[in-house]
Amino acid sequence: MKNVNFILKNFKFILYVSALFIFFIITYVSIPKFLNFSTESIKEKLKKNNNIDIKSITRVDYKIFPTPRLSLPDSNFTIGKKIAEINNSELEIILNISQILNFKKINYKKLLINNGFSKINLNNINQLLDNINKSKKKITFKENDIIFYQNNNFFFKISNAIIKINSSKEKKELNINGIFLDNKISIKLNSTLKKKNNLTLKIPGLDIAAKVFFEKNDDNNQNGFFNLEVFNNFLKFSFVKEDNIKLSNGFIRTKLTNTSFAGEIDFKPIFFSTLDFEIANLDMKQLFLVIQKFFFSERINNLSLLKKINGIFNFKSNFEGSIINRNGEILFKDFIAGKKKSLYFDAKIIEFGKKGNIQFNLKKKSKIQKRFIKKH
Repeated sequence: MKNVNFILKNFKFILYVSALFIFFIITYVSIPKFLNFSTESIKEKLKKNNNIDIKSITRVDYKIFPTPRLSLPDSNFTIGKKIAEINNSELEIILNISQILNFKKINYKKLLINNGFSKINLNNINQLLDNINKSKKKITFKENDIIFYQNNNFFFKISNAIIKINSSKEKKELNINGIFLDNKISIKLNSTLKKKNNLTLKIPGLDIAAKVFFEKNDDNNQNGFFNLEVFNNFLKFSFVKEDNIKLSNGFIRTKLTNTSFAGEIDFKPIFFSTLDFEIANLDMKQLFLVIQKFFFSERINNLSLLKKINGIFNFKSNFEGSIINRNGEILFKDFIAGKKKSLYFDAKIIEFGKKGNIQFNLKKKSKIQKRFIKKH
């Protein structure tokens, strides 16, 4: 009889727990489907927590698996003041379990953005960083194509991207993993409330690794350093960004040369750079091969790029002189080379391509000048 009573008591307990569990499951599955979720509340919360502007919500679905969430299919919205535009995506709002019955005010833990494509304006990249710092809820993108553009011109694209934006009181973090030029790419940005930022980029298949550290001062200017490694070629420099960008402590190490550099880069009214190079080592034979391939190949596709690389590049040490590039016109000014630096010359590339021409103006110490055309 004691054994029977023990079994009956345990059976009642198991039956009670089972009934409670079944009741919870029925409530979890059924009740939220009958609730009329407020679209205005959804818009308000998205704006407040993540600075997301969504003009219209055509449909709101409730999903129970794997966790309670609201689904907004075929969504188009912007983040910030058109910092990023997201199109044709499914926006999932992951709800707090304790709040699934509250249909007047939507409370969520994070956002999940599936598929579609995103357009990011590189002119507003600083605003994007500020928006990440102010974001209150975690955002994750899955299988999203990211298109980066500037002044309505396509820049580059990352396909099938997984993007995670994490927020905490001390630190904000942005992680991007996807495909770039058929290679895996990884981008990670850490941002602290002290306006200090670390950006790392890796493309293992292309042997590319880059790191940037930058912070804002009280005048809202930025300073930091940049490191880049590509196929055992190394570039680094420190910078200060005010009205223009000032470079210092620069260094380049390649198979072609080892050189230090410093200078300034202006973006307004046009892109223009003034850089001073002090060369420690230079492979002249390799240099001529690079010049031949870049300026005098059969199929030169660099003319549009050359017109954008405006600047003055000054050289010291092994040889001295300046290369001046203005709208695709390239001048070699006041060059000193040769043994004991006995050769003085100016030059100008007057035609590009396989039949390109370089015009020289040679000067010797005697000041006797000669002019000739050298066909490449």
